[in-house]
Amino acid sequence: MIVISAVLLIVLIYAIVNAVQFLKSTDLSKAVRDKMLARAFKGAFLTVTGGWFFFELFMIMRISPSFEVYRIVMLILVIISLIVFGLNLKVQNQRPE
Repeated sequence: MIVISAVLLIVLIYAIVNAVQFLKSTDLSKAVRDKMLARAFKGAFLTVTGGWFFFELFMIMRISPSFEVYRIVMLILVIISLIVFGLNLKVQNQRPE
C-alpha cells in the first residue's frame, strides 16, 4: 500500500506541476487554451463521476462501508482526477490543435 501511495504521490506532483506550467504559459492563443482546458476538465469530470458511480454501485450490491472507507475512496478519486487533468494538459500541450 505504501508503494502505491508513493507512486500516486509522485505522479500527482508531476501532474500538478504540468498543470501549473500550462496555466502560467502564454504561448498559446486564448481560444486554443480554452479548448485544451475544456478537454482536460471533461476528462477529470468523467473520471470522478465514473468512479463515484461504480463505487456506489458496488456499495449497493456488496458492502456498506464505514465513513472512513468512503472518505478514502473519494480522496483517491479526487487525486486520480487531478492526475488525469494534469496529464491530459501535458499530452495536449505537446501536440496542440
